[in-house]
Amino acid sequence: MDWLISGLYRILYSALRTPVLGWLGSWRFSALQISTSPGQGSEESGEFFPASQAVVSRSQILGEDLITPEPEVFPAVTWSRWSGASVSNNRFFGFLLHGDQFMIQPRRTEGPWRLSYRKNRVVWNSGDRVLVDRRRGYQMHVEQAIFLGGRDFTNWYHWLIDALPQLHLANSLPEHLRDYPVIIPEQIFRYPTMLDALELFKGSRDMIVMPEWALLEADSLVWIDPLELSNLPKHEGPSDLDPRIHLLHREGMESYRDVYLAAFAPREVTPHRKIFLARDTARRSYNQDDALAVAKEFGFEACYPEKLTLEEQVQLFREAKYVMGPSGAGFAGLLFCQPGTSALCWQDTRIRAMTILPDLATLNHSEYWHIFYTSDETGGLFKSNYTLDPEWLRASLHTWLD
Repeated sequence: MDWLISGLYRILYSALRTPVLGWLGSWRFSALQISTSPGQGSEESGEFFPASQAVVSRSQILGEDLITPEPEVFPAVTWSRWSGASVSNNRFFGFLLHGDQFMIQPRRTEGPWRLSYRKNRVVWNSGDRVLVDRRRGYQMHVEQAIFLGGRDFTNWYHWLIDALPQLHLANSLPEHLRDYPVIIPEQIFRYPTMLDALELFKGSRDMIVMPEWALLEADSLVWIDPLELSNLPKHEGPSDLDPRIHLLHREGMESYRDVYLAAFAPREVTPHRKIFLARDTARRSYNQDDALAVAKEFGFEACYPEKLTLEEQVQLFREAKYVMGPSGAGFAGLLFCQPGTSALCWQDTRIRAMTILPDLATLNHSEYWHIFYTSDETGGLFKSNYTLDPEWLRASLHTWLD
């Protein structure tokens, strides 16, 4: 059945690329060509940063030889203004529609990518061709707006590292664009810490609250490139996880980080605390009490980042000498750590190449080590329950701290 539906969409795409049928079908569907920013057709554009050496890491495994990554270049970070463009708020990836162009943020690796997901309006894609259902879901129209691309804004990491750095860059836009209202996804209003971080960069701008899965058309819209690159959305078809998963722009991320430090950690402090990142285990259960008991033998204290204010999180990671815990958004606080801090993270053995969190440590000249567990594989890659062997964890801590 899937091959039949895909074939019908393929025929529809080809039909919509003809002048007459394209005009008739444009009320509902758009047959577009995929491009990456900076695309073609903007009214004006500029550059925040030229291409430069990127922050790049490799997955360092505790007890194994250190891997030195090859240096790589982060592309120029640009902005552009578009007339009559549409953007979406979906948890997979942001995109811009203009003319026959489907534009996404710069990617870590070349396509083709898998772009069709439930609810995000992309009903079919193949290679650089994409078919979008414009009428599916809520519609909005505004005169002017700044768009923050990215993904899954309910996740603290993605809000902190995907979205808000773009708003930080917006404060350096040309003066006639700087005060455009900013589009804010409605889902973040459930999280006070996210709103506190937003206030650091929003300034006096108005907000346009955009429901999840909505499509918004703007008479004049500003698009800003991210300060991180990943290989998401995924490649089409089955493939091994590419170790080249992530890059950060050093100068841009350092300037963004320094806004937090100036606000919440203006005084120098010597890193001295040993932090165990504890969390609610309802989504991915593991024997946290056993792990914490082992950690306390080595002088670690339990901290729940989601229960801390933004100021308390910044200060916690600023004071941390050692940080340990399960892989997850709690480690996003490494954005605020100091040189020489060391992190130890346990990760599902099926994910051995992820560098999203290690790059934050590398940004601050710190260390990030992985150890791996085997999950029960019943809840998906990021939701499977697991059990840590206390003796294995104890031996790992001896190796790490010694």
